[in-house]
Amino acid sequence: MTDSKTLKLLLVEDDLEDEQLLCEALIEIEENRLWCNWRSASVVQVDRLMDAVDCLGAECFDAVLLNLSLPDSPALLDTFLEASACAQGAPIIVLADSEDEHLANRLLREGAQDVLLKSELECVPLARAVRYAIERQRRTAASAPSPVVDQLTRTLNRPGFIAVAEHYARLAFESHIDLLLANLEIEQLPERSSEDREARELLLMRAGEALREVFEAPALIGHLDGCRFGLIVPGLAESTVEGLLQTAAAKIEDAWIGNAATVRFSVAELNPRDSIQELFSDGEFAGEARWHTKTAMLAD
Repeated sequence: MTDSKTLKLLLVEDDLEDEQLLCEALIEIEENRLWCNWRSASVVQVDRLMDAVDCLGAECFDAVLLNLSLPDSPALLDTFLEASACAQGAPIIVLADSEDEHLANRLLREGAQDVLLKSELECVPLARAVRYAIERQRRTAASAPSPVVDQLTRTLNRPGFIAVAEHYARLAFESHIDLLLANLEIEQLPERSSEDREARELLLMRAGEALREVFEAPALIGHLDGCRFGLIVPGLAESTVEGLLQTAAAKIEDAWIGNAATVRFSVAELNPRDSIQELFSDGEFAGEARWHTKTAMLAD
């Protein structure tokens, strides 16, 4: 296994002369210490698309240098698309035989990090292109949507909230910390027209923002379903949590432009025998007798 200071490259090139020139350039880059964050480079060379696919499936690479015109893949765009599908997040830098602006733009739209003309390759620009491609790919991956975050409200989605809340509960009981649960639901929102639906989405976005502003970490916030949010709040009194919910409701009201609607919120103490999944059951306040419920109006 290579260490974190070794740059692992996959070079896909079938032209022996071009391959030799590229390998010489990569050696010169290493000798002149142009990789910056890496001490050395480890290069795996293949000359067919299927060999590249096999390598990408078996190992992880920091970057791929890909010539599109390969003997087993005559369609240039298809070569890239197939390699990209197997790249496991590695950035792909296309090595072009000739200038084709239309193809280059299409490749960039499809996810190529760069398109370099082989006839113009020099050590410094090549090293820079590889470094920048890796950094751009890392930033893209870091900003990719999380599977546990609701993209509309920027709070946890229901599965993520339930999973983290159950973990919270175990830690709280082991540490003898009181936990309060809260439900907040916006009711009676009209959905008759596309304008109503757009207003509803904007309100949900503002509701998520308001809850994040009011309830700071380590409070946990999740968008459970529809217009309903759930919260887990450790270490605060019930009256304090109710006051914070009132503040959040007021912030939501400030953002609401439309017909009158109702914000209902409830608070309950979590007991060791409780099931968070059941307490935050779909579409209702489960065990409602245990929830202390209050309402606020969103005026038009």
